[in-house]
Amino acid sequence: MLPVPLTIADSIPRSTFWEIVMLFHNRPFLINRLVTATSPALFHKVLFKSSSVEHVSELFTTSAILSEMRQMKIFSKTAISEEFITNILQCYDKNMVLTPSNEASFIDEPDGVFISVRILLSKINIAHKCLEVVVLDKDKNSAVFISVAEPGESRIAPPFPYELELNSSSFRMNLSNFEDADSTHADWLADKLFPKLLKWSKSNFVPTNKVNPLSLISIDEYCFLYSELKKKYSENLLKDWLTKTKTNPQKYIFEDLAIASYLICLWKLYPEKSVKFIDLGCGNGLLVHVLNQEGYEGYGIDIRRRALWDIYPPDTKLQVGTVLPSSLFPDCTWLIGNHSDELTPWIPVIALRSSPITNFFLLPCCPFDFSGQKYTRTNTSLSTYSEYLLYIEQICQKCSFETRLDNLRIPSTRKNCLIGLAKDLNFETLSKIHCEVDKFIDSRMSTVFKLRSSVEPVRNCTQLDRQFIAEFVKTCVNILLVEGTYLLKPNGDDWNKGSALSISCLSKKISADDLQKLKNQCGGLQTLFRNHRYIFVVEKGNVQLRMPATLETDGLKYKKKICWFYKNHPDGCFNSDDTCGFDHSMS
Repeated sequence: MLPVPLTIADSIPRSTFWEIVMLFHNRPFLINRLVTATSPALFHKVLFKSSSVEHVSELFTTSAILSEMRQMKIFSKTAISEEFITNILQCYDKNMVLTPSNEASFIDEPDGVFISVRILLSKINIAHKCLEVVVLDKDKNSAVFISVAEPGESRIAPPFPYELELNSSSFRMNLSNFEDADSTHADWLADKLFPKLLKWSKSNFVPTNKVNPLSLISIDEYCFLYSELKKKYSENLLKDWLTKTKTNPQKYIFEDLAIASYLICLWKLYPEKSVKFIDLGCGNGLLVHVLNQEGYEGYGIDIRRRALWDIYPPDTKLQVGTVLPSSLFPDCTWLIGNHSDELTPWIPVIALRSSPITNFFLLPCCPFDFSGQKYTRTNTSLSTYSEYLLYIEQICQKCSFETRLDNLRIPSTRKNCLIGLAKDLNFETLSKIHCEVDKFIDSRMSTVFKLRSSVEPVRNCTQLDRQFIAEFVKTCVNILLVEGTYLLKPNGDDWNKGSALSISCLSKKISADDLQKLKNQCGGLQTLFRNHRYIFVVEKGNVQLRMPATLETDGLKYKKKICWFYKNHPDGCFNSDDTCGFDHSMS
């Protein structure tokens, strides 16, 4: 590659350079939002002895790669063999040597040239995939990314080679020629990719999810199935969703379609194990609906019925029922815990006690312990979620499951799932495991398990004491009025509109006890402001006083209600008695 510098930064340590290069290599979707996953085909070390070639990456031209791609009957990773590399390189060096390697051991390699060949899979359309060759040269501290697709096809990666390079003085991004630099793809490299890599290099970035996404299943199969399920179900679900609930259909529909795709791909890996699933705490029931419609036998159970259940056909099996730590499901081969809250730590235990063939899929979200109380963090060097995942994994292992961790591609901050596969154990061994698990649970149980109510509690700040609410609102208003912004009232007097403060800044000026009362009411400050929108306005995380309504803007809509500003604001209401949209009488 003849380097055309696109962007340059100060030099960074060599080890850091390769760490961030491999992080981007393994997880391009962290920066490139058009990519949903990568399908690795080859990762080889190459010993290239020809002295006439300075950079091996220069041999992987677009035409050479396209020629190899067109010889494949099907464009998939299974069609990519070592011949893909040898056919391109061997004509330049007949004595070249290829040695299989892998990404995990690459970081520890001190030198050498490595070639990675993989398929980038599109997030939007499964048909929009491209082949990418990455040449990782440890001798020259250079990583060259070469993405190729058929002409005219949608591109999910830059259509020209680009290089990440570390030399003695700088960390650089280079292109092959100046024409490439004048493009929207080059803008993405300069404005998105390089700044993100630089940020990682300066902040010792460590990804929250250390497991590569979808590592336990076939990524190609998953992406194809997810695309098919979206086509099959999403349109009708989006149409019917808001007739029954106000929850975000985009999040819940596509999340559960992704989880269903994952489970189906996972279950296909174990054809000898029949699938009879039970979704414990199935909530809106969508996951059960999709699995039932795709031909899988099972049902969902939840402590209360959801309105969304009405949109599913009769063959979607959902039932109201209570799941307790003592519940057993002997005919079940797969227990599902999808955001199962208080049941989360119990699901491996229930699976163990149910039968020797019961496996489980567990997607932890809110951290709960065996008692049904919130999990208490003990290791301050970890986040609560990270520590909780380790705790649940510990429970799985104590229950003697073959435990595997994977990372889902779902629209959620909680993406880590645990797969528990039952082992073939004799009766005596199982008895010992049961005893050990019982002892462990007893050591963790400070109180008796508390089941949530079958009636969903009202938690929107309307159940708090009225006097408390009134005083709290006045406290917030007084805080906003400290930094005065004075407006001229129609009668010539000053009226203090106050300042705008961030919600986090305002919360620091309020007593911890009062904030806790609000926090217990599902939303706290934001919910309070939303319930008092005639006093407050919230925009982009900042709160300030709203200008009192007028008859001109709101008519007689509020005229039967007492004006809060007239009664409580130090300067009264901004409007006069006859123009205010609220009542100025004190009766």
